[in-house]
Amino acid sequence: MSARSGGAVERSEPADDVPAVSDGVEDSGGRREQILQAAQKLFAENGFRETNLNDVAIQLGFRRQAVYHYFRSKEDILYELIDRAGQSIATSAQPMLDSDMAPADKLADVVRNHVRQLLTNIDIFRIQFSELFKLSGDRADGLRRDMYAYVREIAEVIEAGQKDGTFVDDVPATAQTLLILGMCNGTTEWYGSFPSMRKIDKIADYAAQLALAGAMGVTRTGR
Repeated sequence: MSARSGGAVERSEPADDVPAVSDGVEDSGGRREQILQAAQKLFAENGFRETNLNDVAIQLGFRRQAVYHYFRSKEDILYELIDRAGQSIATSAQPMLDSDMAPADKLADVVRNHVRQLLTNIDIFRIQFSELFKLSGDRADGLRRDMYAYVREIAEVIEAGQKDGTFVDDVPATAQTLLILGMCNGTTEWYGSFPSMRKIDKIADYAAQLALAGAMGVTRTGR
């Protein structure tokens, strides 16, 4: 995913004065999911730093203690949302990456999948791209390692295509991968702004065509 610089996020929601388990709150997966979805919406609309757990509680009509029962800080929610974003792409792409498809077909399918995943849950990825590289600590390092592992697997597809002559080899495979993913991730910046560009599958196909053209070194002269 795209790298952005920044310092560590401060834990602005200490829970020292709040009990870890609040009165009368059942450990329900449904309620936990409600909190995650409400926080995702608020982070996307108002920004992570401008949102606190009380905002999440108000959004859901809960007491603040009910939110603290599941998450001791808004950073805990952020980590889980970012992990979900990364896992949704990596898990959905894995069957393609593990397949015996030719490198060109595999790369095209992975790119299409990447764009579809981004644009069908755009809020969570906008949060990921904005916040991941501002986080520090072991949990953040683990999320970034997962991201780099995904990049490496796509680079291996490009390397295979370079070896069999499908793809040009004058640009390193990792650099090509990062450029391709940067193009794909950029769709989250403008998707929804252009009425004529709202069909996710069509955008995914365009991205796959551009990725293959670049990897193959295809150029056009004239019209």
